[in-house]
Amino acid sequence: MKVTLFMAISLNGIIATPDNQEEFLSHANWDEFVKVVQKRGCLIWGRKTYELVRLWPKSYLEPFKNIVKVVISRDKNLKLDSGFVLADSPQTALKLLKDKSFKEVILTGGSTNNSAFAKLGLIDEVILDIEGVIVGKGIPLFNPEEFELKLQLKSVKKVTENILQVCYKVLR
Repeated sequence: MKVTLFMAISLNGIIATPDNQEEFLSHANWDEFVKVVQKRGCLIWGRKTYELVRLWPKSYLEPFKNIVKVVISRDKNLKLDSGFVLADSPQTALKLLKDKSFKEVILTGGSTNNSAFAKLGLIDEVILDIEGVIVGKGIPLFNPEEFELKLQLKSVKKVTENILQVCYKVLR
């Protein structure tokens, strides 16, 4: 199964402020994310991302009503809203989606999940929407852990006047 990490980040690699706010990211990033997820039909979130997103206005999740949404958490008793599926590891999440005949999935955070997938060598592609802002303190794209992803640039696209989208293939 092809795993594409898709994230919106600041120029210096921050995905959220220390209190998990993303106000420095423009709405155009969300629009790009929606397009990418709808093309694949499924996504993987971590528990923290899930808990934040479920507090947003319901209109944000409306485009995902027919999308398979997997939440990774070690808490097997975590209660999820309707339309979400629980997995206890990256491997379990991918098996669940493969069993549903998916060939591609969007991994979209947070930094703990991003690092877990990277450490296991499960990321095949990285798409970053880079917002023209530098954030001094916050949550990085990856937790600082032992792994290395060698990348080959596939494409660069100007999404808006302030967002650059870069797409990389992960080299094996």
